[in-house]
Amino acid sequence: MGAARYAKRVRGVPAHRIAVTRRGDYHGLPVSIIVHHYFPLGSSNVGDGLVARAIREAVTRHFGECEFVDFPANDRYPGDDRTLGLLGDNLARTNGEADLVIVGGSNMLEARKPRRKGLLGPTVGGWGVYTNLESIERLKVPLLLVGMGTGSSFAKRIRPYRQPAIDEIRLMHRKAFASAVRDQKTLEKLAEIGIHTRCTGCPVTFLTPRPVRPSKQTQLPLLVSFPPPRILERWGGGSFMRQSMQYIEWLREQGIPVIVTLHDLADLEPARQWVPRGVEIFCTDNLDQLIERFESCRGVIGFRLHAALLGLGLGKPVVPVGVDWRGVAFIETFGVRELSIRAMRPGQFSKLRTLTRRLLDSDDELISRLQCAKATFMSRYDAFLAEAARDYPAATVSRVAETPSNSS
Repeated sequence: MGAARYAKRVRGVPAHRIAVTRRGDYHGLPVSIIVHHYFPLGSSNVGDGLVARAIREAVTRHFGECEFVDFPANDRYPGDDRTLGLLGDNLARTNGEADLVIVGGSNMLEARKPRRKGLLGPTVGGWGVYTNLESIERLKVPLLLVGMGTGSSFAKRIRPYRQPAIDEIRLMHRKAFASAVRDQKTLEKLAEIGIHTRCTGCPVTFLTPRPVRPSKQTQLPLLVSFPPPRILERWGGGSFMRQSMQYIEWLREQGIPVIVTLHDLADLEPARQWVPRGVEIFCTDNLDQLIERFESCRGVIGFRLHAALLGLGLGKPVVPVGVDWRGVAFIETFGVRELSIRAMRPGQFSKLRTLTRRLLDSDDELISRLQCAKATFMSRYDAFLAEAARDYPAATVSRVAETPSNSS
């Protein structure tokens, strides 16, 4: 399928010069594609790790055996021991080692305030990837963009793109041999700066191909993800948090087993202050443990976007909550407005109680609508990756032609 490290070792030939054969096989020799994956490495939010895992599992299904190498795309990486982004020694290593580059993670197309490196240094960070035009131009490896989205925090509008982010995002999409975003809102925001791509949904939604089905095990808990504590910094955030906790108390009064899940280690102290006494709080930064917890539940109330997405990815019924534009964009993309609630709208928690009853009663319409949406977007996602896998060999050959060092 593409250039392979094993073939490099066996023949001593640069990977990009090797003829492409069927995936997972090069003249009978095992082939593994070296993939350099730029994402929010080191983020304390498990949603970032979930998206990365889901992308990798899907890419492996379509491209064959891969060896993934982690690269921090931005300042979510907590240490100072690595270069951030597609820059400097990261770029040099990628051009020298990788067969495929993936830039893909949760909110990486979200516009951010640019930051200057030093007093007179270059401006970086106007979006979720630290890079610059020169570095993008110098990238010589086939580039795949997948799973990224925009959004905003609670009660904030979506920040517009500004320079140099506009030119960087445009060039990166021109450079990519395939690209897709996670929701319709991101599609619209990219169109505003002249970028046209496709929407395939968030990769976490397709972590497994299981259809959405009600659970027959009524003793299993309902999982409720803790709202992002940052909402407390905004007008109306305290009221929304109190209503959310009153909803959890209502679940307990109804005799419904409930567990509150956290998606960021930083949420633990706020959760201890807000969650009603006696309600179990589940917190982990281990993806396997998180997935195992979600596997064993009746359904998910998603105050966190990736809680709802993980529930769907595992075939669980969910009720999404549009706390911010990320959540709202998912709700609108999947066409489930009637099966979700929006923050700061009158009567929304009454609606949430009704939807919760429908979920627990295995309401046919709710289940079928969720399953139909998952199936539709999973088909689009798989079609996108299948097309990308078909186009990958040509992209590899194209990059070889562009690289003078490989022309001899």
